[in-house]
Amino acid sequence: MKRIALVFFIAILVPAILLAGLAVRSLRDQEVIVNNQRALLHQATCEEIAANINLFMDDMREFYGQVVDELVETRSEEVVSGFDKLVTNEWSQVGMGSVVSDVGVVCSPMPSSTGWGTDFLQNHSDFLTNSRTVEVYQAPQLLREQIRVVREPVVEELQDGVKEEAMDRAEAVTATAPAPVALAKKKVAASSRKLEEFGFEDKSSLKSSTSVASDTLAAGSAPEMEVGTRQREVGKFDGVEFRNVAPAQQQSFNLSPAAEMELADEAKGRAYSVLNREEVTQNDLTAEEDEGAVSRIIDGELHILLWKRHPELPGFTLWAELDLASIKEDLVRLISDYRDPNAAEVSIALLDAAGQLVAQTAENFTTDWSSPFVAAEIGQILPRWEVAAYLLDPGALDESARAARLTLWLITLILLGAVGVGSVLVMRSVTYEMRLATQKTDFVSNVSHELKTPLTSIRMFSELLERTEQHDGERVREYSRVIGKESARLGRLINRLLDFSRLDRGEYKLEKTRVDLRNLVEETVANHRMQMESEGLEVDLRLPEDSDIFIEADSDALAQVLLNLLSNAEKYAAAGGEVAVELFSASNGLAKIEIRDRGPGIRLSNQRKIFDKFYRADESMNSGIEGSGIGLALCRQILEMHGGTISYARREKGGSVFSIELPLAKDDESN
Repeated sequence: MKRIALVFFIAILVPAILLAGLAVRSLRDQEVIVNNQRALLHQATCEEIAANINLFMDDMREFYGQVVDELVETRSEEVVSGFDKLVTNEWSQVGMGSVVSDVGVVCSPMPSSTGWGTDFLQNHSDFLTNSRTVEVYQAPQLLREQIRVVREPVVEELQDGVKEEAMDRAEAVTATAPAPVALAKKKVAASSRKLEEFGFEDKSSLKSSTSVASDTLAAGSAPEMEVGTRQREVGKFDGVEFRNVAPAQQQSFNLSPAAEMELADEAKGRAYSVLNREEVTQNDLTAEEDEGAVSRIIDGELHILLWKRHPELPGFTLWAELDLASIKEDLVRLISDYRDPNAAEVSIALLDAAGQLVAQTAENFTTDWSSPFVAAEIGQILPRWEVAAYLLDPGALDESARAARLTLWLITLILLGAVGVGSVLVMRSVTYEMRLATQKTDFVSNVSHELKTPLTSIRMFSELLERTEQHDGERVREYSRVIGKESARLGRLINRLLDFSRLDRGEYKLEKTRVDLRNLVEETVANHRMQMESEGLEVDLRLPEDSDIFIEADSDALAQVLLNLLSNAEKYAAAGGEVAVELFSASNGLAKIEIRDRGPGIRLSNQRKIFDKFYRADESMNSGIEGSGIGLALCRQILEMHGGTISYARREKGGSVFSIELPLAKDDESN
């Protein structure tokens, strides 16, 4: 039995537990994969928007070159001294223009300028005049030459000296305008366009600084960009710059253990920027290129400067600072026009250099803007600006994952429980079958012994009668009595086996008639009284005197039940000296027969099994008492076929009580 249990455990339970563990681990892996895929999806969205913004800023740079070319071509004599007014009148998205000579002289605007001019000179004169080196973010070279320019009405009043010339340049546009607009400025239109629309042969060349940043972060190292001799190498500890946001799904530089030790506690776990700052002067920037764009952060405010050198104005560099407020308005429209396929899950937001919200795709959504799900830096032209994705319902992912885990755990536990219960049931079934097989083997042995014993007695006394020459009457009667007793015993055993076999096959048929139970009990006890008294038992029969008890039953079958119980009392309770049989009518419409003895009784652990087929209590087998283990099982089956029951209880002061209950006949019950 232990071997079977061990094999069953190894073959079924262990694989089931291992499969459950693999299922839970697979769910955890799938959860990580889904989260990574979701992060990659939203990261791609952020990078796409960042790329569109970079394309828009490239439009600015390209258009600036066209504006400069047009001004030099049409107003070359005024460009050097009046560039600040000319460019602002021509282009609405420029806040101030400036012309600086190679020797560091600011030709425009003049020091006497007010408003934008004063602020411009205060912020940038030392840089433009090469007085000192400053930190700048230099934008990469232009990648394309496609822009879209629109004209917008001018609402502010222009100076009289410039108004007439501006009207001449805008005359062709205003002639077809539906409204009486006096002046119009040009501006670069921002739109949400995908990179594929521009038709480059090598799409890989369109990697903006955002894409470079993502690739660099994924590789775990800083980009190598040779744009200035004083450039700090990003990725080294002394050049690491932290971003305004710390995405929940991010990759950071693989700093060395020494660098990690040097990081301040408040800096650990934050996102690193891959932007490249340079310490340069104007001449450092304009020495080798003809155009460019740099950004500066002064007192926390971003300043975007475009510059160009024109071949017809040698020795001069034309600068323009973009109006950041106007740029923000265009970027707000760009973000608002973007159609995010995942709008139900995230809000795409644009954050400025201070980490403040500029625009977002979801209305009235607010959160901690420093902690997005994923984010992408826009690049050198808008340093420290970010496009970030924020989960509208951060708990939804956890709830979904928790529900999936709970479901899998429940399914796993249910399956393990089913396997466990099935295992227990199978083991119980196997145990029962093995016990039944053992009992059948014992039954065959016991039946063989019981058949052999009376046959031996009959044969022995028959031979004695045959060999006795002088027939003593008393001895002949004794031998004949033994032969008759053993023959009756053998007959009962054979009848019991035949009845049990028919019951087991479902072939046992009852011939029910109206039976006087009082007479049946009295007759059965009388037929067996002599046998029990010969074993030293005193038989006490108690019957109701004032009424008869009738039932619908097979009298022979019930007599067999009573005889089996009396035989058991004879075998097991002979030492008790008495057997009491009592019949009475219960108040619940049942007739009840009790057979009581003063034998050793049955142990509590064996009481519920004594009516099972082939079962014999240990004390019965060890005592050497003959029996087959089918007598009580036969009694129970016969009584159940009559609609009755049989039960066992221990008798007070020692002994056993077998109780039989049978339904009364209907007319008798009504009486």
